[in-house]
Amino acid sequence: MRKVWFTVVLVSVWVGEASPWEEITVDRFSGLGARAMGMGGAYMAVAEDFTATYWNPAGLAQIRRFELYGGLCQRQDAATVSFYGSPWHDSLTRTTSDPLGMVLPVPTYRGSLVFSVGYLPVKVFDNLFGVKGVSRESGRYKEGRAEDEGGLGVYTVAGAIDISPSTSLGATLEIWRGSDSFSQELFSRSLSSATWSEIKQGLGSPQDTSVSYYKLEFEDRYSSFGVKVGALFRMVGGFRAGLAVSSPVHLKVEEDWEEARDDTVDSGSFSYHVHLPWTIDGGISWTAPGLATVGVGISYSDWTQTRYDESPEEGITNEDFRRRYRATTRLHLGGEVLLPIIPVRVRGGYYRDPIPFLGPREEGGPKVEVVDERDYWTFGVGVLIDKVLSLDLAYVRGKFAQEEGSITEEHKLTRIFLSAAYRF
Repeated sequence: MRKVWFTVVLVSVWVGEASPWEEITVDRFSGLGARAMGMGGAYMAVAEDFTATYWNPAGLAQIRRFELYGGLCQRQDAATVSFYGSPWHDSLTRTTSDPLGMVLPVPTYRGSLVFSVGYLPVKVFDNLFGVKGVSRESGRYKEGRAEDEGGLGVYTVAGAIDISPSTSLGATLEIWRGSDSFSQELFSRSLSSATWSEIKQGLGSPQDTSVSYYKLEFEDRYSSFGVKVGALFRMVGGFRAGLAVSSPVHLKVEEDWEEARDDTVDSGSFSYHVHLPWTIDGGISWTAPGLATVGVGISYSDWTQTRYDESPEEGITNEDFRRRYRATTRLHLGGEVLLPIIPVRVRGGYYRDPIPFLGPREEGGPKVEVVDERDYWTFGVGVLIDKVLSLDLAYVRGKFAQEEGSITEEHKLTRIFLSAAYRF
């Protein structure tokens, strides 16, 4: 038995019996770095701290002093789901590490040679979904909840060099590691039978044929390697342009799963590979020294080029990626201003992260109708203490809404980033 599950909308399980399908490793950007995210992620042509290792490794060449960098991020997903008009609401909060690493400039006669090592959390899988209501198709009451926890990170070694007074080149070598813990529970009954709460209290019989119970749990482990190369061009008038290209990533997935249906339990293990496509990032920034910085950035991925080496689920083919996904371009806008009286930088920004999966999950099923794309507004502050310690805070607020057949869902997303960089 091979299954690939994703919990933003598990429509087929909640409404019918066919297998849902959506590859969880596709997309999943959550942002990293308090300064970068305070500016709406418009950091491709700024990239002035350790997080340049992710945004544009060529930016490391701008760093002239040894740097230690660390941070934390708190993420919250508040989900509201309507199942045939019946509402369900819950929220999920996680606190994880943000980038951790160091930057080591090498003394040079002219130009710059800089290296970095560290860890970057690049994809977040945390998700929440549930239903509670009566299905019009079956006339049965259904109640369930699904949750994902985990993500993908990369251990990095990066370097950058000035090849001319106006041009820097850089590269990041990536070791990908990650995991996803998934848990899903669904209870279904006829309207005349005991409720799930009553059954758990011993007040009803789970063997009643009018009652059914389903539970799925699995643990996925991911591993791979990747490369990102970048260039940064310094132009007259304080303008900079950045370009970065990430190689395809061939993720090995190892899964242990257990499935329970009423009084039957099954389990197993298997592995497969998923091949993620090229990603191209670009941006432009303008800086007035000591006053302000503004930037714009884009990130393009053609998710229709995602592939499996072999199908992880019967009936899923690589043609499904071409038919049910789309290419996306993420847009970032933002900037920062140094306040004239106190040495504090205030930041603001916006980014749009289009949803790549359009469905349907099965032949003849409903497509995903995006009601509101994923739009995020960002705010941040930063202070430099004694010219060696930089403290940064960013607050990100976004939401999206989509419909799929009888289910409508809305997610309100909050991200809080806190980072510190010590340079000497």
